[in-house]
Amino acid sequence: MAFEGLDVSVVPRVYGANELGVLAITAPGEAHPRVQYAGGELFVGLDQAGDRAAVTEGQAEGWPQPFADVVASAVATSSALPDAAEGLVVIEDEATASAVLIDPSRLAGARIAGAPVVFGLARDRFAIVGADDEPAAVRVLDLAEELYDAGTPLVSAHPIVLTDDGWAPFPWRQGFPALEMRFERVLRLFSVRAYEAQTAALQRPDVRYIDPKIRVLDTGVTTTFAAWPKGVASLLPVVDNVIIADSSGEGTQLSVATMDQFLEAGGDAIVRTGLSPLRYFVPGDVPRTS
Repeated sequence: MAFEGLDVSVVPRVYGANELGVLAITAPGEAHPRVQYAGGELFVGLDQAGDRAAVTEGQAEGWPQPFADVVASAVATSSALPDAAEGLVVIEDEATASAVLIDPSRLAGARIAGAPVVFGLARDRFAIVGADDEPAAVRVLDLAEELYDAGTPLVSAHPIVLTDDGWAPFPWRQGFPALEMRFERVLRLFSVRAYEAQTAALQRPDVRYIDPKIRVLDTGVTTTFAAWPKGVASLLPVVDNVIIADSSGEGTQLSVATMDQFLEAGGDAIVRTGLSPLRYFVPGDVPRTS
């Protein structure tokens, strides 16, 4: 959509907090995408309609209209909300998803049970259910796993709910207590994907970015772990368990600690970084190149 006084046509674009965390390093300052906060981990920005390059802080600063006004106009012409199927609305159009975040009144009349709960799973896959509809929430979690298995670029597994004050994090443990194990699994799957994307964008030769892995216990509980090569400078993700690989003697000795135990043992030597998703810097030698 073109706007009076602007030299570009723009379209809405959904961002997640983890993607913006990476862009804060790879495209800082005036080069960083300009965004409007929606709720939870979800933000709305703008792309140039032609090459789909992000509208940056530097570009938006020179506009005659406030950025929020341009965003509101950009989403105003988006498609209507799709009909609900058995209490679940699935949005595959990014502009429509952006419109729902910016203008929740578009959800009026949606055939869902309870307050609207939005899952911004991917830029082309938003799911909306009612806060009182557990079966519909199960279908969203199924969809989330399907997207993960398909290798789809993911946005966020943290749902938001519409309140009198706007969007807010949805307390799924209270809302859907029977689904706790499923939610915990999906959150871990999305976390693994977010760390993988962060590593691909930020890896450098003087420190090792360690990615988490998934392990499903015999009880069916999904957990995450990361293997730290003892003595190597590393950026460690937040996981359930840390496997410490000590190669200082004959062979490699393995030991396991919970994340809390590992951080406590490392004390002040381990530094919490400002990266998103969060990592801890563990000091050590520069990684060897293979």
